[in-house]
Amino acid sequence: MQEYYEIRPSAAQRNFLLSGHGLAAVAIYFYLEPALLMLAALAAVCLLAIYESRCLIQQEIIKLRVDPGAKSIEFRQGKQPYFYTKYKVYQTRWFAILKLVNANKSRTLILNSDCFNSLQAYQQLRYQLRKMEHAGAA
Repeated sequence: MQEYYEIRPSAAQRNFLLSGHGLAAVAIYFYLEPALLMLAALAAVCLLAIYESRCLIQQEIIKLRVDPGAKSIEFRQGKQPYFYTKYKVYQTRWFAILKLVNANKSRTLILNSDCFNSLQAYQQLRYQLRKMEHAGAA
């Protein structure tokens, strides 16, 4: 029986998102001239940062299960399972991007070790995804 990998909201992704908004706010502060335009742009960037960070914090725990026999990935959010047979994995040293494609809905997940219960679970999922992708290419 395959195990489910629980993916939680990542604090590192939230911090990266907020630092990007902070850099945008600094650039707006120093490079926009009319004070009214600068204040409006700063308010927009601040509201966007609050909205996006709240969306990240309130995300439900996602469960993934890799099924190498059926060459599919089960995506479970809440009690509703979705099965994806088309997927693409973009791996770097620090994180992986998993793009799941279906006729109804496509999803993109950024996976880093911060999202998982343990580093071993993260490494095991990356290994299974890489192994399944190479088996599909053969």
